[in-house]
Amino acid sequence: MQNPTVFPTQYILTISLICTVAYMLLFFAYASFKKQHALKDRLLPGDEDRGSTFLVIWLLAVALIVRIAVSVLVVGHKTDINCFTAWGYNIVTRGFKSFYNPSSGMPDYPPGYMYILGLMSKLSLALGHGIRDASGAYDLWYVTIVKLPSIIADLAASYLVFRLARRRLAFAPAYILTAIVAFCPVMIYISSGWGQIDQILAVLIALAIYALMSDKAILAGFLYGLAILMKPQALMAGPLMALAYVFYVFDPNFFKDTGRECRDSKGVRFLKTAIAVAVAVVMLIVAAIPFSTAEMPWYKLLIQKYLGTATSYKYASVNAYNIYTLFGHNWTRIDKASALGLTFGQLGTIGMVFSVVFGGVLYAIGRKKSPEGARGALYLAAAYTFISLFTLGHYMHERYLFPALLLLIIAYIYYGDRKLLLMFLGYSTTALINCFAAFYYSKLHEFGLYWDKKIVFGCSIANVILFVLLTLICISIMLAGRKGQDVFIDDAEEKPAVPAGK
Repeated sequence: MQNPTVFPTQYILTISLICTVAYMLLFFAYASFKKQHALKDRLLPGDEDRGSTFLVIWLLAVALIVRIAVSVLVVGHKTDINCFTAWGYNIVTRGFKSFYNPSSGMPDYPPGYMYILGLMSKLSLALGHGIRDASGAYDLWYVTIVKLPSIIADLAASYLVFRLARRRLAFAPAYILTAIVAFCPVMIYISSGWGQIDQILAVLIALAIYALMSDKAILAGFLYGLAILMKPQALMAGPLMALAYVFYVFDPNFFKDTGRECRDSKGVRFLKTAIAVAVAVVMLIVAAIPFSTAEMPWYKLLIQKYLGTATSYKYASVNAYNIYTLFGHNWTRIDKASALGLTFGQLGTIGMVFSVVFGGVLYAIGRKKSPEGARGALYLAAAYTFISLFTLGHYMHERYLFPALLLLIIAYIYYGDRKLLLMFLGYSTTALINCFAAFYYSKLHEFGLYWDKKIVFGCSIANVILFVLLTLICISIMLAGRKGQDVFIDDAEEKPAVPAGK
């Protein structure tokens, strides 16, 4: 092994600072457009024309080019790219039956994303690109093709934000808000640089919430089941989604403030909920069956991938800069006693219970506090739950708060409180530093790096402070029902809602 070298703290902070400063220009541009555009000089909420469509296409095309460039420049996290490229190749060359066995490294991902990796691998091989090039290095185009689903998810997230923003905002501010998502540094880095699939999870959860709030309960169940198929972390939103379905069934005014009428009876809504749950469960079973063998039947496979994987890293924190890492317990085993007399596993369990219960309380009360509550409360409560679990729960990895970013920006669209946008900016910055540092943590043994405790402490305390602020903000918005003043959000009237069925 090489002699230990200094951890690249200066490099990480410099890159993060440059990205954040450049990124903040979008926020200033957003505020400027909101203030300067007179009502007569802009497209109103809901208006469309060919020029605006072209601008959105152009924006997404540029975002795609940037991501492809980053993918080529940053091959990816060594462990994850090794796994994703090998898993896709093994599915194509060996088939499904022999996939989940010791010879293939016992992949710790559920079956859902394996289908996508197999498809991407098949596409790459058809184009003449294998895992390695002639020199033995990664074939960069193969790696980029493997990252393509995450890159597409980034673009889908941007477009979703645009469509939702255009219902409430004029074109110019909605367009820049879209750019804020399209060029978010941590989103670009995770999907195109690191090569992870967290944005796929975020988009599916956001779409599931949107479908439920649009009176499409069965579609919402399908989308949420698809999210679980992609990553077990989707289960972090499970209790909140279950609570939302309870209100959907038993509250005849569930759609009162969304411009929709609840036309179905309670019995029909209950039946739709049961079908939604059945659809999600059947999807899991059907996806697992092709991989099952006599030694690994489908039910055992699902138990292992969802229960076993979730608890496979038995540490208080796994490079997640949260409250445990703040006090020096990154990679501390959960069975070790803390200064409070409880083990870190017990503390983490308490933190998880609080996160789920308080997230549910925020949603249950917040949905009634304002007209925006019925539409935005589930997004904001879900974002809070992800962030709270990341901050207070054990087993957490550096990317487990990532889905909260998209949910926060959508909640901002509905509530119009600039503090939510500032929370998005803050967490985007700390997540970028956290993920950069965790990326280099994987190289500690490879390059003999010293782990720099200063960057760990600084980012951890920033995340804890942001969590406290977010908690106060959510209490103010969702429990007290206070409407925040916002120089960003427009005062333009929202267009009348289109009645359901038209």
